[in-house]
Amino acid sequence: MATYEALEMAGYSCDYCGKVGTYFGQTTDDWRESNAGQNPDVYYVPGTIRAFGPGRLNYFFKWDGPSYSIDTACSSSLAAVELACNALRLGDCDMAIAGGGNVLTGPNMFRGLSRGGFLSPTGSCKTFDDEADGYCRGEAVGVVILKPLHKAIADKDNVLGTIRGIATNHSAEAISITHPHQGAQEQLFSTVLGKAGLSPSSVDYVELHGTGTQAGDSIEVASVARTFGGSLASDKPLYIGAVKANMGHSEAVCLIIVIMPLGLLIIFV
Repeated sequence: MATYEALEMAGYSCDYCGKVGTYFGQTTDDWRESNAGQNPDVYYVPGTIRAFGPGRLNYFFKWDGPSYSIDTACSSSLAAVELACNALRLGDCDMAIAGGGNVLTGPNMFRGLSRGGFLSPTGSCKTFDDEADGYCRGEAVGVVILKPLHKAIADKDNVLGTIRGIATNHSAEAISITHPHQGAQEQLFSTVLGKAGLSPSSVDYVELHGTGTQAGDSIEVASVARTFGGSLASDKPLYIGAVKANMGHSEAVCLIIVIMPLGLLIIFV
């Protein structure tokens, strides 16, 4: 449904004749786990297995391009966007549908996250707050339509924004697998800025992961300040924020598209 709406907003009908690929971020199996205890029937596999999420889109719309379900935990949807961008550059498809979904329909992930100390016992994501004590889970579905810029201009598309640089790495040197690492984050910023041909001083706003944990928030802010803060003029502030404080942590759907007519944006997950 979200893909159908995104296509309509982009001005495309369902009979688009180009080669379309789908890249969708998913990380939990709540509905599959629920169905597993209810006498699975013929619809269990196509209705619950992650691969059938993007696959169902290709089948319904009769798209013969690539179809991928991506799971990189909280960065799944942005990883999907990166893979979609790479596929467009390589010519694997003419247009890509990228996004993610997170629907909370079972108790097990709540239990596991609570036992691991990830969830806030007081309910909300208190990002950048001294009283930050974990995050609040949230549901979301997000979809964007991606095309190479020159093709979008030639097709007279309504271009809302461009992705000038995108990259992924892993905090391999962190103290645990659930902690971020400042050095890895700073390196990733440098990589993205290099790909985009931008200097740190050209960035006006950084959207952080900002789940509201003492360890995560402090490391993220430190990496942003070290990368971008030193090159800013005294009259040019750098704004940081995290939408999770308003809507909760949608986990696999950390897909935030912000259009800033006068400035440049870094999105950080």
